[in-house]
Amino acid sequence: METPKRCLVGVFSGVTYSGKSFFRNWIMGLPEYEDAELVAMDDTRELLWPSRSDAHITRTEHVFKNEATRFVVKTRLIVEKPSVLFLEMVMLTRDAHQRPFVEMIQDANKYLQVIEREEAERDGMPAPAMPIVVDFRCIYFYCDLDAVRRRIQYRLQQIGNPTNASVFDLEGFLRGARQIEIPPSGYVPLYVNTSDESPEALARQRAEVLAFLRGEMPISEEELERRAAEAAEMVR
Repeated sequence: METPKRCLVGVFSGVTYSGKSFFRNWIMGLPEYEDAELVAMDDTRELLWPSRSDAHITRTEHVFKNEATRFVVKTRLIVEKPSVLFLEMVMLTRDAHQRPFVEMIQDANKYLQVIEREEAERDGMPAPAMPIVVDFRCIYFYCDLDAVRRRIQYRLQQIGNPTNASVFDLEGFLRGARQIEIPPSGYVPLYVNTSDESPEALARQRAEVLAFLRGEMPISEEELERRAAEAAEMVR
């Protein structure tokens, strides 16, 4: 039986210190995903504002950066048709983050399927019975405040920073966490609580992430609902 060509778009989402960079780096180091492509929001910011960090662009500029990043993703999907494309992107709010991304994925999918039919017609071939499918998979990482404090202290030890950056970073985490909203219809993320850093918990978290990216939902609907509520309420 013919199966559709799957184009995986994997988003590693969550607030600062939640573990999204850690898991994205781990995934991209696996043989299964060694050829995966990456869209980095930092690259978009550096292209738009080369001399400014994320902390020095306004809220509206952040919104525009998200829009510009979505356009980069859409362009690469339509032009390059990668089999796997990853990005690390905050997906906290419905209107500024979640809904526009879902709409972009849906639009890119339509473009790809029309182009596929047109290419078949041009080459005198029948239209594919199973058109290409863009499979959007968002993993939302979250953790409790104790885990954030541990990770901030570890980061400060790594960079040898004796200042009060930990206070600033904790406040930044709280500001981001308070914006968390349950996603609209259009996609169902996998929620992963990274507060437990034990080897057993890490192995379980990695197994869930891998299964989800391969097209499965590794937890029950009840557990998914519980984690979604937990993520939204953890720092309330």
